[in-house]
Amino acid sequence: MRIALAVDGTRGDVHPMLALGEHLRAAGHGVVVCGPPDADEECHSRGFELRPMGVAVRAFLDREAQGIARGRLAFARAGLRYMDETIARQFERLPAATEDVDAIFGAGLCFAGGATAELHDIPYRLITYCPVLLPSAEHAPFIVPSASTPRWLNKLLWRTVVPAFSRLIGLHINRQRRRLGLGPRGDFFRTLLSERPVLATNPILAPVPGDCELPVTQACYPHAPAGEPLPDKLEGFLAAGPEPVYLGFGSMTDPDPDATTRLILDAALQAGCRAIVSAGWAGLGEGPLPESVHRIGPVDHARLFPRVAAVVHHGGAGTTTTAARAGAPQIVIPHGVDQYYWAARMQALGCAPPALPRHRLSCERLAGSLRAVLDNEALAMRARELGERIRGEAQPLPPLERLLG
Repeated sequence: MRIALAVDGTRGDVHPMLALGEHLRAAGHGVVVCGPPDADEECHSRGFELRPMGVAVRAFLDREAQGIARGRLAFARAGLRYMDETIARQFERLPAATEDVDAIFGAGLCFAGGATAELHDIPYRLITYCPVLLPSAEHAPFIVPSASTPRWLNKLLWRTVVPAFSRLIGLHINRQRRRLGLGPRGDFFRTLLSERPVLATNPILAPVPGDCELPVTQACYPHAPAGEPLPDKLEGFLAAGPEPVYLGFGSMTDPDPDATTRLILDAALQAGCRAIVSAGWAGLGEGPLPESVHRIGPVDHARLFPRVAAVVHHGGAGTTTTAARAGAPQIVIPHGVDQYYWAARMQALGCAPPALPRHRLSCERLAGSLRAVLDNEALAMRARELGERIRGEAQPLPPLERLLG
């Protein structure tokens, strides 16, 4: 079969789909990637054709960096502006980009996948990397910046959020459906989830909710094959002293990367630890650094995380899963959306302290969390045991037939 992977979002959305694409390609299927225009280099480096759709995500997040760092409401407003831009472009480009495929898998903020598959009369499945898209009393909806709400409130929030979300994007989606010659839809949230969504998570970390009424297929998180060896300079830094702490916020941008760099460096100094600072999309770690700090660009986290004392990160699904699989203690600094869920899960599993939301981050709070983790052998042991369980129960990605249901 010829498969289209239609993904819109950050690197954390794109990279797992490329790993899925490699899995499907190895099974003999043809694969094309329909994704953000700025994912071109990453797709071609993995041998995939990119058929652009949506918007250039990094440029958008750079413009919205202030909102991303300011907390829940500002983050939500930035998300609405993103949807306004990307829905129209997805519907403009995805139908033509998928005329020669037999099935479509969507991921991230893919709004046009279901309508496009309906137009071509082919199967469509949404792949989600976190349960927060699945209605359940076990967690709050995806737009709620908390994962510790009680069950009764979660039920109420879902009953409120789903209709509100459908009204919010309904006019956009139905306008585009009419342009394609398709009839209107009502329950847009259910339509976006697809007939049989795929929850791509490790079941130890994030199982399908017990009360979920949807026919969900669970598959393991799509990890990429082992990447390039760590750079020589990083190897030298790792060998030159005690295990450092990793600090990085992935694809989250920052309105003042210099100030945030000073904050995390001062926190590491107060905690008395060496540090690896990942530049990420925020551009952290620019300028002179002390000998106890090393700045890196993109590296293979699966190779790095088993060799650090703790992983301080934003709570993306991929970073969380890779750190847990490595057996590393974590400190999660959620910026928005599903990151609050992952922060709560890591705390519940005993390998992370309470979350530090980005808009409340301070040098003192981060230094306190670092000390609490680095001085806690019981937490480190639980993180190691969790990593051993995940590695011991790892399952390969299922064949295409099972993913399609």
